[in-house]
Amino acid sequence: MKNHVVKMMALVFFTALVVSLSGCGGSSSSPPNSTTGKVSLDVTDAPALEYAHVYVTVTGVAFHTSSAAGFDSYSTVKNSGWHRTDLSAPQTIDLAQLANGVMYGDSNGGSSLFSGLDLPAGRYQQIRIFLASSEDGLTDSAAALNLIYNNEVVLNGDSTHYPLRIPTADEGIRLIPETPVVVTAGSSANIVLDFNLNNDVVPVSPNGTKEFILKPRLGYFDMASVGAVKGVVNFGNLSTSRFVIKAEQVKNGANYRIVRRWTGVDKSTGKFNLYPLPVFGNTTTATYDILLRGRSAQTAIVKSVKIHKGTTLANGAVDLGTITMQPGTEFSAQLGSALHPTGAWVNFYQTIANDTVPYEIRYRHLDPYTGKFSSPEELSTGPIQVATYTSGDPLTFSPDTTSQGVFSVVADASGYYGRGSVITGVTGAVGQAVSLNFSSANAPQITGGASSDSISTIFNMSMFGTGKGHGMGMGPLSQLKPNSGQLFVTHGGMIVDSMGTLTGDTTIGISMHNGGGLNNAITVDNIPGNVPGAFYGVYGLGWGNGVLAAGSTRVDLSSGSATAKIKMK
Repeated sequence: MKNHVVKMMALVFFTALVVSLSGCGGSSSSPPNSTTGKVSLDVTDAPALEYAHVYVTVTGVAFHTSSAAGFDSYSTVKNSGWHRTDLSAPQTIDLAQLANGVMYGDSNGGSSLFSGLDLPAGRYQQIRIFLASSEDGLTDSAAALNLIYNNEVVLNGDSTHYPLRIPTADEGIRLIPETPVVVTAGSSANIVLDFNLNNDVVPVSPNGTKEFILKPRLGYFDMASVGAVKGVVNFGNLSTSRFVIKAEQVKNGANYRIVRRWTGVDKSTGKFNLYPLPVFGNTTTATYDILLRGRSAQTAIVKSVKIHKGTTLANGAVDLGTITMQPGTEFSAQLGSALHPTGAWVNFYQTIANDTVPYEIRYRHLDPYTGKFSSPEELSTGPIQVATYTSGDPLTFSPDTTSQGVFSVVADASGYYGRGSVITGVTGAVGQAVSLNFSSANAPQITGGASSDSISTIFNMSMFGTGKGHGMGMGPLSQLKPNSGQLFVTHGGMIVDSMGTLTGDTTIGISMHNGGGLNNAITVDNIPGNVPGAFYGVYGLGWGNGVLAAGSTRVDLSSGSATAKIKMK
């Protein structure tokens, strides 16, 4: 019964992804007419390996034909061109229940989350999903699930309700499809949105207690152009090995591979499903290399796996059979000092013989509070087991020692940042803890014609103590104010950078404690600006003295540096 309720919640969530909404109480700026097309929408998620539940509370959605369009709910000018729909009441869903190739339609008689929605004809290059803030008062839908926060995490084997922070939730979480969502008048399309909870839900400890923060990178699939791969992993201990299976391709115009989709394994059977996998353009097939890795196991790669457009897990999927993983050993890596921008992530690559294009072995977000990993990253010291797929033949693996135990490391970030220069030769002995030292050149670099600008932030503490979220609204304005804090800058719901107590900067906490105002303004430097679309969210979180304070606002850096004023509650 509980799973049925979760799936029904998911239905309400993604039916929010329409401009003309039937039976949900939404309103639209673009009513159906002869210039609209039909879209059916479903949802899936990469497995959440550690999470029993990941709840989010959705309030609305907006679409735009420009990938560079900023959003500001307080500005009519910046809302130009957006098609926004707000739900009549927020809805809370559990994203962790949709994983490993399972979509909502699989449990709904094959019917998508929403069938036949009307959307004005066009090429949609940006979608924003809006969530309630974790610091807002509890919504009815969250209360109905006995939650404490509007967005929260429950770990396997742990009944604690951990907050999931969504910095500047009212800015929306931006999705830029790799290819636009094309809606043609009189035609129909079937699309799927993809979350990546295992990578993008990041554990943090801002006040000495565990909580989580979302660093979202949503994915998108056109279901008319996808295929499928499946298989089974054989290993001694599936329950703790944390196996990840990745479908990789060479990135167009670059000398490295990217992950198109990843999944985990069933901890009882070892089965895995890679679906949907995109087949781009007008071709009918796509070729992937399938990479498998896990804790205390040697990495394996299956090369040249060709999938066919239109195949599903039940019909025509490439079956890799049973893959026996070899036991292995590891060393660990952690950053030696905080890396900015703290919204960055780090990729670990290796190569194999006769192929100089690196494979992504590991991917890890930085803890945005500290600019480091939330825990050291484990890396294999063993060879890579390599096989080439031939339909109808069993896989035969051979050890490749080309880059055994040696990794190249690259930091990257979203928005107007490009990849930093590569750190090569990262290696360690079995069990060794290795320090990663990033120079300024190794950090993500401002690109795209943007300049390095700044945001001067002024905290308005006049409403402090009036917040309605859990742990807020602690009493009169004369009470002690926070003495610690962190300031986040976001772009399209993705953290760009932060500064504060946990990155060694005490000025945030001091500013809040002293009552904020112009005399206690805080400046965040090196934020990309002076380009169209340089619209940012600014989110402040304060704690200490037994109180919690939070607030957010938006700021426009398209003409250069600017000032942000945050009302802290």
